[in-house]
Amino acid sequence: MQLRQRSVHGGRPKCCPHCSHGKVHRHAKYKRHSGADSRSGEDLQTIERYFCPFCGHTCSVLPDDMLPYRSISTSKTQKHFDAVFNDGTAPPVSEKERGCLQRACKRFIERVTPLTKVLGQMIHVIRPTAQKLWQALRAFGNLEKILCFLARDFKTSLLGDYRCLKPCS
Repeated sequence: MQLRQRSVHGGRPKCCPHCSHGKVHRHAKYKRHSGADSRSGEDLQTIERYFCPFCGHTCSVLPDDMLPYRSISTSKTQKHFDAVFNDGTAPPVSEKERGCLQRACKRFIERVTPLTKVLGQMIHVIRPTAQKLWQALRAFGNLEKILCFLARDFKTSLLGDYRCLKPCS
């Protein structure tokens, strides 16, 4: 399971997000790319993992500026979405970043209906389009806040219904 840094206090979860047992242990860490266009190892960030001795599951704590399963930052994604869904001209980016952002944008457009169903009347959009949905989501704040809000309250994300956000059954 992946948690957002903003949703945990003190850098680590208070309890297991799977079973709510009160104690998790630092288990491991892994490196993850944070920039789509970096050519060296400088874009690698260390992600901490935690283990629950009660249920045996692990969870990771992602920095707020990372998208789940994407190597593009939230700030670049937000700027791209703001441009595309407001005036139609995206800011200049590298070739790799452009590919990542185009795939993210395509995925967001595919998720308009599921996100609208999940959010219901909170977004006040009658006939949802990607543009209207993005503008409604921006009322909740920046992309980091939107990701925390979707993960915490709806167990989903902007670009996918990831298994890591679902509680174990």
